Amino acid sequence: MSEARARLAETWREFGARECRDYSPLYQRICDSVATADDVLDLVLEAPRPGRQPNVLHAGVHFLLLGGVAHPLGQVYAGRATDDPGPLFCDLVRSHRSEIAALLATRRTNTNECGRTAVLVPGLQWIGERFGSPIALLDAGTSAGLNLNLDRYLLDYGAAGTTGPPDASVRVACELTGPAPIRRQAPRISGRVGLDRSPVDLTDGDEARWLLACTWPDTGRLARTEAAIALTLQHSHELVQGDMVADLGRAADRLPAEAPLCVMTSWAVAYLSRTDRSAFVDALEALSATRPVAWLSAEAPGVVEGVPGAPPSEGHGSIVPSVLGCMLFRQGDCEAHLLGRCHPHGSWLDWTQA
Repeated sequence: MSEARARLAETWREFGARECRDYSPLYQRICDSVATADDVLDLVLEAPRPGRQPNVLHAGVHFLLLGGVAHPLGQVYAGRATDDPGPLFCDLVRSHRSEIAALLATRRTNTNECGRTAVLVPGLQWIGERFGSPIALLDAGTSAGLNLNLDRYLLDYGAAGTTGPPDASVRVACELTGPAPIRRQAPRISGRVGLDRSPVDLTDGDEARWLLACTWPDTGRLARTEAAIALTLQHSHELVQGDMVADLGRAADRLPAEAPLCVMTSWAVAYLSRTDRSAFVDALEALSATRPVAWLSAEAPGVVEGVPGAPPSEGHGSIVPSVLGCMLFRQGDCEAHLLGRCHPHGSWLDWTQA
């Protein structure tokens, strides 16, 4: 156990330094504390392997607080207290050990971040200018389908302008560099479908709360996610339960056949095996036999092998930039393009495509 615990402690330290520093000081401090709390690490080690990811324990604690558990950490998460969150986090885990263990055993990371639409929409504009519009939109790995409402959000790119309704309830600010195609409106969409192995039912209070729990409290995204959930309940779209590879064609069949098909993935392909990633591309090629198909991907570096290498990552702190890429398929032929690099939650976009 001690060797496994040491490896897990290093995982927490690395997660805090790589994912949280310069972005979520709250979670970085908690990561450092968990890395030195042997009993907390031992509890995590009792969970199935997917439940040992730092994000799952972070979400489990947040889930309890959102559910009304009274603990001083809740005041820190709400920004109403400045106590050290690390010891408080570990204390809550210890005092609610059975509830946390149950969550680690059954729940998985589910970050359906609506801020990512700020990097996806320029990509869709770029595709629309090449394939025409309206487009048929298929979100693979859709979670609750929040990103299917991307044309109902106000996306603010500063001096470059805004996209979407001025009175939108969901507003996303994105720092933009480069000549991204920013237009007043998102591309026209003739139909939209989400595909997920376990789609989130937002009418289930616990499911909606878990989605919120996966949102980091000190990043300014919680209220925005709540608004996106409310909007999605008003404008729900068809969510198909199925595998990203085996059921891609079945989901595509739900969309208008005359429109170019745009499949988008945002931080979902990393969960596929290398074999399945290759099969996913094969499935896209097969779909392009009857109409143009575009795959818009926002994924971690190296996940989408066909996209050319991303530019250097200087200038945005410790965050490892994700890669925004696109593959265009016409009757089996494929063109791969690097569109730029971006923050994993959409707070900035460096557009590099001419």
